[in-house]
Amino acid sequence: MFDKYFGFLKTHDEDSIIQTLLEHSKIDSEELLILSRMFKTLIGKDDGDLNMMFNQIQSINSENVKVFETVTDHIIQSNFDFQKQYDLLRLQQRIDAISGLIIATAKRVLITHNINAKVPKELHDLFEQLLILVIDSQATFIEAIMKFQTSRRDVIKLIHKAEEQENQVDNVRSQALEILFKIANEGSLKMGDFSSLEGLIEYIEDISDAIKSATTSLDWLLLN
Repeated sequence: MFDKYFGFLKTHDEDSIIQTLLEHSKIDSEELLILSRMFKTLIGKDDGDLNMMFNQIQSINSENVKVFETVTDHIIQSNFDFQKQYDLLRLQQRIDAISGLIIATAKRVLITHNINAKVPKELHDLFEQLLILVIDSQATFIEAIMKFQTSRRDVIKLIHKAEEQENQVDNVRSQALEILFKIANEGSLKMGDFSSLEGLIEYIEDISDAIKSATTSLDWLLLN
């Protein structure tokens, strides 16, 4: 699936770099869909194999890193001025952060499953909402990258949309934490279960924050 992107290694122009970062983000979207299914399996709404899904994300992530690890060198070796190099590197690093948080969250789902943590029914729908919102945010980011290449005027609108989507994630996160804390106070959650579930909620929020940060990074490139 990566072979067609190796042509980038021979070029250093902005369009080639943006296209490569776009493909990186599309691969992250694939990982998010698998992560969403992992959460559905965790709450009993899917009968998938969590270990298999985690290994699938890990495999995609590893290949992604191998293919795109040279992007930094090519940005540095380009003929761009310092500011453009800096802005492209910032964008690339923030995209890398999304990838890292996806794999970290997948690991946390697996840990939660392995300790036989019980996910309260009151949190099931909220977990699903959080994953849907994060997937939608990633789609907005991808659209913004594509518009950057074709219609940069629309990028600002998509940046505002990304900020609104992150606020929605934060609102659902707050609801989930409030319910989790209430259940914990009632004494019906084991300490390990509580810590693991709180961590999952926060990890999803972290992915959302990373996507917003990557999207807003496009704003700086518009100034060049």
